Amino acid sequence: MRTIEAKVKKGYRVASGTSTEDTRFNKAGGTIRMQIPEFKKRGLDFDAYFGGAPDEAYVCGTLGLDLSPHVVTIVNPEYHFVGIRWTDIFDKEGEPPFLENFFLSEAQIEFRGKIYKALLYIPDPATKPGHYHPPTTIEVVAQKIPNITYGDTVILHYNPNAIAPAPATK
Repeated sequence: MRTIEAKVKKGYRVASGTSTEDTRFNKAGGTIRMQIPEFKKRGLDFDAYFGGAPDEAYVCGTLGLDLSPHVVTIVNPEYHFVGIRWTDIFDKEGEPPFLENFFLSEAQIEFRGKIYKALLYIPDPATKPGHYHPPTTIEVVAQKIPNITYGDTVILHYNPNAIAPAPATK
């Protein structure tokens, strides 16, 4: 594992189902909760990985990490799922859902000297229907991290075969 410092940033809150702006996924508990069964069918069981059920062992949402001034390049994550139809909810423009690709990889978050199990969660930018992040941001699904808040600094432990953070070029 390699490490890089990151700042916790506010995201769209659709992964957790707590968005006040895009509430399409709130009733279902968020996009992560909807995607987990599809990931499990393809060999990644979140409950087994985190050692328990959602909301107890891990958060059913994502933690946005700003790696500025580094941009993230996807290299070869442990899991690459292609063509997942995880919802029947139409997009904001009224278009039907389509197939989406995902990259996931083992990771850890270090906060205030303690290590928490995590998974890099990277919807493929080529198939993601909305809620885009800048290339300096990466999302993770993680164990519950007490007292973490926006603006906090964390250390991301990641597999260098999965992603390659590099300083942005001008």
